[in-house]
Amino acid sequence: MSDPFEPDLFKPDRGRLCLYGSFDSANLVVRFVLEEIGLDYRFVPVDRAVRANRTPDYLKLNPQGLLPVLSDPDLSEPVFETAAIILYLADKTQRLAPHPSSLERGRLLTWLFFLSNTLHADLRISFRPERYVADAAVRPHLVAGLGDRLRQDFDHLETAFERSGGPYLLGAEPSIVDFYAATCARWYQIYPQSSEFDRKAWPRLTAMLGDLQTRPAVVRAKKMEQIPGPAFLDPQRPAINPAALTGI
Repeated sequence: MSDPFEPDLFKPDRGRLCLYGSFDSANLVVRFVLEEIGLDYRFVPVDRAVRANRTPDYLKLNPQGLLPVLSDPDLSEPVFETAAIILYLADKTQRLAPHPSSLERGRLLTWLFFLSNTLHADLRISFRPERYVADAAVRPHLVAGLGDRLRQDFDHLETAFERSGGPYLLGAEPSIVDFYAATCARWYQIYPQSSEFDRKAWPRLTAMLGDLQTRPAVVRAKKMEQIPGPAFLDPQRPAINPAALTGI
């Protein structure tokens, strides 16, 4: 891994896309999309274990100090927020998302925002409840409540897949929302501790995960992210410093 404080590490590449992230974090969603579309890009590792995401140079990319960030030589400033990045890439290439004038666009946006604002947000709080609740005695109650919410979130997704006619959320072909949903399902099973993914309750979602994890783009991205085992069904944690996964 590059030294997070070396000069110009976070300077955007004027020749190609740059994805800034840390292994098996939200940049994984973007990596799947980039690989599926087939765009050329450079991955810039941001080591959260040494707070590289809090350095002045990184904060110029994202003032929140969060990951991921995408820089594009076609844009005057970087794009951050996972959902915004993958929607930008889909629209830029006219791949993995319906055209803005399409009747399916509303469905895409509905589930993209659900994943970003609800499912991913619930997961993020469950990963690090101490960031949201100061009283240590209250945190187990928060995590238990989030467990109920997360199961409901996956119930909603299962219903959406049923209505779509599948095998993907928008129908016959995968879109950015499938890659996002699959990555959330991965994290649900392994962070902060093992949670059972109820295949009987979510059979259509399970089928999508099984199909998606065999796609060459997912296999390539998984290798790049140092992820052992299957990507989405019965996933394993990568052998990476926990502080680099969740930050300090």
